[in-house]
Amino acid sequence: MNEIKHLIDGFKQFQLDYQSDVDGKFSKLSQYGAHSKILIIACCDSRVDPAIITHAETGDLMVIRNMANIVPPFQQDSAYQETQAAIQFAVCYLNIEQIIVMGHSRCGGVRSLLTRLMDRVDAEQALDKWTALLEPTAKQVLTDMPHDSLDEQSCCCSRRSIICSLDRLKAYPWVKDKLKYGKMTLHGWYFNLANGQLENYNSEQQQFETLY
Repeated sequence: MNEIKHLIDGFKQFQLDYQSDVDGKFSKLSQYGAHSKILIIACCDSRVDPAIITHAETGDLMVIRNMANIVPPFQQDSAYQETQAAIQFAVCYLNIEQIIVMGHSRCGGVRSLLTRLMDRVDAEQALDKWTALLEPTAKQVLTDMPHDSLDEQSCCCSRRSIICSLDRLKAYPWVKDKLKYGKMTLHGWYFNLANGQLENYNSEQQQFETLY
């Protein structure tokens, strides 16, 4: 119960800030809604909360979080409508201008995928079926790095999965139109838990570069 009490205590502090509302920000958000211009698609891992990592404030970001920060291929009849619907809302209704796909090192979802492939087990459970969306990427990593450790394979796969998700985003019709007319920019970020560094994917150089 101590964990729950900690959350309640945290909310008490938030409520004090909310009620004081010195600059009127909360009132505006309540009355007019959020006008975020940035969408972050991130992993649901508790260690990589985008708002905490970027010190963003309430209303600054729209965030989609799922296991392994996966963007599914665009399909009208896709079984993965949740992420697709959230992307559509962000692009079409909030007029998002920036989309960031943010992965991270030592991702549990990516590790489970690699482990399953190495054990040659079929994707039958919900987690396995979801991460199977990254199977081609993961299989290529195992082919390219057969003698590397699971940690190294996982980190490589996480970076490559970001690139895969960026490519898939470009096929979403609403994203495609905005990119065509220069109204949107895509970014691929990788947060390294080991050293605390943030990397950005340079599409021209086809490599990740340290942002900070």
